Amino acid sequence: MVMPYLPSELVEEILSWVPATSLTKLLSTCKQWNALLKDQRFTAKQLRRAPKQPQILMLKEYRLFPTSVDVNVVPPSLELKDALSLKDPDSNKPSKQVRIAEVYHCDGLLLCITRDSRVVLWNPCLGETRWY
Repeated sequence: MVMPYLPSELVEEILSWVPATSLTKLLSTCKQWNALLKDQRFTAKQLRRAPKQPQILMLKEYRLFPTSVDVNVVPPSLELKDALSLKDPDSNKPSKQVRIAEVYHCDGLLLCITRDSRVVLWNPCLGETRWY
């Protein structure tokens, strides 16, 4: 069966409405989609269209927890989700987690300073890291 051809502009428009967490599953679909999903222009477009919900990260015991807050209920609710997982590339143990001392964010990227003073730029949505 032959797949119908869709112009790249239409594919980009459709994918720009898909939540970022779902897009990670599409990275290995094809080279064109992989390149599109990593393109800064596409990322900016997708970010503009994302629902505007407060994104809160809580740093607790050297781990990052996505947190949802609802101030529209009495009493306000706070829900900690599972900790984000950042593996230590220098460890012999593949499951050893990095202990994060400080975190800064911009456009979905996290700049983390570890307890042992290493610096990592982390895209938790794509699962990509760059250590410095």
